[in-house]
Amino acid sequence: MPDIIELAPPAVDQTGNTTLYTAKPADVNDPLKPKVTEAKKWDRCTYNFTPDGYNRTGSQEILKDERLSLQQALESPGKSEMSLEIKYVDSIDPKSLKVRLKEGDEIYFVEREGIPNATEELAGQLVTLVHGRVGKEFKGPRDGTGVFTYTRKIAILSPVGDAVPLVTGA
Repeated sequence: MPDIIELAPPAVDQTGNTTLYTAKPADVNDPLKPKVTEAKKWDRCTYNFTPDGYNRTGSQEILKDERLSLQQALESPGKSEMSLEIKYVDSIDPKSLKVRLKEGDEIYFVEREGIPNATEELAGQLVTLVHGRVGKEFKGPRDGTGVFTYTRKIAILSPVGDAVPLVTGA
């Protein structure tokens, strides 16, 4: 039998194809069916972040399932956990995260991936909504290698699901 060469699947580059927004809860009527009209009110904030500045990560616990006389312990998936830490540039611009984010505010971070940043919001585009509460602001590292930055943790207030399509409607 001949050897089959495995071809690498094409990948979508993050550069230029990631858009991040912040949205007030009043601008997200239904997180499972966000509307294009709502999306047009969201504040784009992609370029506020440093390259390592938007870190949404998840993990899941594994529960042990040990049985009498079974040679190997079994496992089952348990609760999952999601976290979000952000790092953004210092700025006095009124639309910047440095000015707009306030500790304790309730907010949505909205992720749109795989679509050029310059593309306007349209029905059918997939977005992921992360509902959170803004944590305390801390100064970022002062290492002489770039711009001044700040960091925050965002407390996750609702389960983060899969990406959902933007829908039409007023």
